[in-house]
Amino acid sequence: MDGSLSITSAAGRSSSRASVEAVERFLACAAVGVLAGVAAAHIRLHLGLPGHKALLWMVPVIAARLVFPSMAGATAGAVSAALATLAAGGNLAGGAMGFPVVGLAGMMLDGAIGLAERRRLRPAWQIPLVGLAALAANLVMLGKRLASPLFASHQFLWTSGLEARFISYAAFGLASGLLAATLAHFVMRGRATACGR
Repeated sequence: MDGSLSITSAAGRSSSRASVEAVERFLACAAVGVLAGVAAAHIRLHLGLPGHKALLWMVPVIAARLVFPSMAGATAGAVSAALATLAAGGNLAGGAMGFPVVGLAGMMLDGAIGLAERRRLRPAWQIPLVGLAALAANLVMLGKRLASPLFASHQFLWTSGLEARFISYAAFGLASGLLAATLAHFVMRGRATACGR
């Protein structure tokens, strides 16, 4: 009988440790989102192209979600980025009214990354999947901008107006996802190499 108590006790400690680690990973993703939001509010890339802020907030949020696996990490990071941007005087996705859109973008990223994790996809498949999810997430962000009364026309490559915005948001979303997934892959590979020594 004493043996069963120690097994139950060990299982409880293991479960408790796993819960604490899950909360720590979630909070790490949210903290990276805060830092990304502050960066998005204060760093100016001067590209003059719509959707380019994805490079500032989406890359760190996606990379954090991949490095610190958490079921809702990208959502927490995206919403934290939006809140931090607003607090720092910026307006990611049009301010407070855009929070649901930012949350939806984060959920889309969580869904794609979760799929890659469940399927244990190799980097050759995971990186493009994350890139496509980020492309779709940034197009969701475009949807909020289109509903904004401050919609302005832009020119991108040989197009202008709505088509230019669509292409620009898609390109920056794809680039953000590919960059973030590639960075996360190298961080995790470096971590595995360091732990193996």
